[in-house]
Amino acid sequence: MFNVGGPEIMVVLLVALVVLGPEQLPKAMRTFGNVMAQVRKLSNGFQAEMRSAMNSIDVTSPGGSATPGGSGSSSTASSPASTPSPVSPPAPATGPNPAPSSASSADRAAG
Repeated sequence: MFNVGGPEIMVVLLVALVVLGPEQLPKAMRTFGNVMAQVRKLSNGFQAEMRSAMNSIDVTSPGGSATPGGSGSSSTASSPASTPSPVSPPAPATGPNPAPSSASSADRAAG
């Protein structure tokens, strides 16, 4: 998995012994072993779940179209699409439109 050989493991253990000391090393190794066992268990559970999901998919053609659950048709695929309801146009704006201020100042300058 990590391609670690015997000499590399010995170096890691020697460094751990120097850093942790002889009193803490067994406890640290035990904790490391427990963590690795939990990681392995979670990994195996995840792989089993993925295999189960892949086995439950019924592949209908080699082109890649698949239907989950193994059923070939569903109730939504056989029913026609509903027509959308028409949307009413927006209400027109009420009230007078104010004159642009730039036009009135241009009229004053010209006149």
